[in-house]
Amino acid sequence: MPHAHRDHPHTPAPSTAAIVLAGGAARRLAGRDKTRLPVAGVPTLERVLRSAPVQRRIVVGPEGDDGADITERHGARFVREEPELAGPAAALARGVAELGDLGDTARVLVLGGDMPLLRTETLHALLDRAALGRVAAIAREDGTAQFLTAAWPLALLREALAAVERPGTGWQDLALRAVYAQLTPEQLELVPATGAEAADLDTPEDVAAAERAAGPRIALAQIEVSEDVDANLDAVRRAVERAAGEGARVLVLPEATLTPFGTDLRVAAEAHHERFAALLEALGEQHGLTIVAGSFSPADGARVHNTLLVRGGGVSAEYRKIHLYDAYGSRESETVAPGEELVVIEVDGVSIGLATCYDVRFPAQFQALARRGAQVIVLPLAWGDGPGKSDQLQVLLRARALDATCVLLAADQAPPAEYAGRAPRGIGESAVIGPLGQVRTRLGREEGLLLAEIDLEEIAQARLALPVLEHGAADSAL
Repeated sequence: MPHAHRDHPHTPAPSTAAIVLAGGAARRLAGRDKTRLPVAGVPTLERVLRSAPVQRRIVVGPEGDDGADITERHGARFVREEPELAGPAAALARGVAELGDLGDTARVLVLGGDMPLLRTETLHALLDRAALGRVAAIAREDGTAQFLTAAWPLALLREALAAVERPGTGWQDLALRAVYAQLTPEQLELVPATGAEAADLDTPEDVAAAERAAGPRIALAQIEVSEDVDANLDAVRRAVERAAGEGARVLVLPEATLTPFGTDLRVAAEAHHERFAALLEALGEQHGLTIVAGSFSPADGARVHNTLLVRGGGVSAEYRKIHLYDAYGSRESETVAPGEELVVIEVDGVSIGLATCYDVRFPAQFQALARRGAQVIVLPLAWGDGPGKSDQLQVLLRARALDATCVLLAADQAPPAEYAGRAPRGIGESAVIGPLGQVRTRLGREEGLLLAEIDLEEIAQARLALPVLEHGAADSAL
């Protein structure tokens, strides 16, 4: 599914925008600005802006000390409601006025600046529904609409605001409920929330719950792997810089990032593995990232281990691929020795299991990682191309996420355009899979970067609803 932006299967249309209501100090939070409270180390407003999949972002609220930096990094424009502190409906009307001639066919996200666990894929889904002419909002736990996470057709939003405007005072002291009350039942669609994405920060208890739910931002880099090792190291440097610029705390690169299959793996392992590990360590420390990347390390005899290196962010670990790809005419075991140990690492309090490519066909490994505490499993790939292989990959990714009730993050190689060899060089299709098998987002065959926000509440809810790990514990073979 090619797309111009290369980071998400939806390309933001010019006729989409976001209005973020960021009202400033909160009485129940001791006068602190709840839109600037850090959640998992990132200010809430920043988390909201980076989740909004649009080209125009209007923040209605105080610019504060960080406004210039936010404007530069997110293209956000700060405005104030008129008159000051006039209330949420007035703030929304001010944001709509700032859109100017965006056009009545446009769609607008109405977001709260204090909602730290919004998901980009959910906001895309809301925008898709708004394109059908109705308002789409996520639902709270009690089944009511979360007014501060909704997508509106702009024409309908203007009509609703005009209907409640009062002569002389405009929208002053009006709540958003008055605006939404102008909709008929047919004009409002509620979309179930996942995990903690409907939560906003009104009380200290809300803030504590958000901190418990918020995991690290993880980037998946789908890159083309060259037979030139130095070119691959340069590609890694570029991916690290981009992931760090997007606020990621973990970067996952494909299997065999050091050198592709079909080359002399032993020579590459002896000449470059240690250099590669040192580079990852240095890049991770420089950019504040934990980096996972596929390499090859020397094994006994002439073989190598197919090794995932994990370096940076205070983490140093290695996973040696357990299941070797002796299938579809390939004989990985001729050049690669199998590993024996499962590996789970921890980043920012979240447990991340490691697996590699062909491992995905063995559900017991993924269940064992989950039983050892993994909430997320990363899966670097160099998937072999061929008839039916894309379909198989997608089925397997979803099945393994379900088996382990984990978030599954798969990072494949982008296949070279002219490659006609037999060695696996990837098919693309890197993906983020939710713990109940939902495809959150996926790339096509081209190079690109996917970003995943980890919501631990979503994983906990999935395991409560589907307790397969508990039920299958007696059957565990690992």
